[in-house]
Amino acid sequence: MKKQIIILLAIIVLGCVFVGCSKQSVENDVNNKEVKERVIQDISGEDVKIPPVKDIKRVVIVAPPITSVVIKLIPDQKMIVGLNEKAFIQSDDGIMEKVFPKYKNIDTKFVGEDFSINKESLLALKPDIILYYGEAQKKNLENIGVPIINFFSPKLTDPKDVTIAWNNLLCEIFDIEKKSLLSDEWQHSEKLSKKILPQSNLEKVKALWIFRNVKGKLMVAGKSSFDAYAESYFEKAGIINVANEIQGTAEVNMEQIQAWNPDMIFVFQGVPAGAYLKNNIEGQDWSMIKAFQEKKIYDIPKTTYSWAAPCMDSPLMPLWLGSKAYPEKFTNEDFIKEFKDYYTRVYSISLTDQDIKAILGLSGNK
Repeated sequence: MKKQIIILLAIIVLGCVFVGCSKQSVENDVNNKEVKERVIQDISGEDVKIPPVKDIKRVVIVAPPITSVVIKLIPDQKMIVGLNEKAFIQSDDGIMEKVFPKYKNIDTKFVGEDFSINKESLLALKPDIILYYGEAQKKNLENIGVPIINFFSPKLTDPKDVTIAWNNLLCEIFDIEKKSLLSDEWQHSEKLSKKILPQSNLEKVKALWIFRNVKGKLMVAGKSSFDAYAESYFEKAGIINVANEIQGTAEVNMEQIQAWNPDMIFVFQGVPAGAYLKNNIEGQDWSMIKAFQEKKIYDIPKTTYSWAAPCMDSPLMPLWLGSKAYPEKFTNEDFIKEFKDYYTRVYSISLTDQDIKAILGLSGNK
């Protein structure tokens, strides 16, 4: 009888063990499935399934402007295995070598000048995630079996909102604690800008933002849109945009610019400011424009990207504009100090006088 009882107890114990193991196994299976992917919301508002942080080891960036923010926030720059070459066209080599020393070694051959994608070359990079910007880039990336994350929303037309949104999304993707970095820098920039702003519109400088001047085709930037941020930047610096009746960008002629007669001109792409100041651009006579007469035509600075577009250094742009428009309130020396302090805070980099000259002295005028 005792033997039977012992056998029965043994069976019960073993049964409990098997049930417990089975339950634990099921729980482990569930947990394993949970960590295989997570869902984030990209800038466009779309849900995207991406790998857990520990499995994101190779990143490809198709969108040029966001590169400047990624290289600052990504846990390890070695994770970047593919970039769009256009990210370098609008940057300063000297600064890039300080901020992202290996940038010239990153593969760029997978993406064409028109954002066309060589899928074979792209997949050879074995990306875990791909960062892109807008529908035009998305159509070349669909159905490739890799999570793609959109960093564009037509609702965001203020560079402050854009860069903070990028900052926050990247922190979520890589699970890093730097969510306040750009918002803090924008807060600092706005605090300084308030001291520069004129008290009335009568005191405000009028300026023109040349978006592009190539082969005689002259495009200017009006109200802020997804591809032009002149209005937002000018407003932050207390400057009136003479082309504010234009939505986004539009081609104009010299007669229109003469009618606007801006006090200052800021140049983004194409013919550099020096050519305007020499008035040697074929088919364009700038001699009648006040900005030409007072030698107030400037190239927009480039660091990790052009300050004309949202980038990691965007909080500096209103201060630079303010130093040009209202030097009696915020001098060039004041701005240089802020510029150097920004790079010390954000990048832990000390800018030299040569760096400053290369970035701010491009047009040869002060």
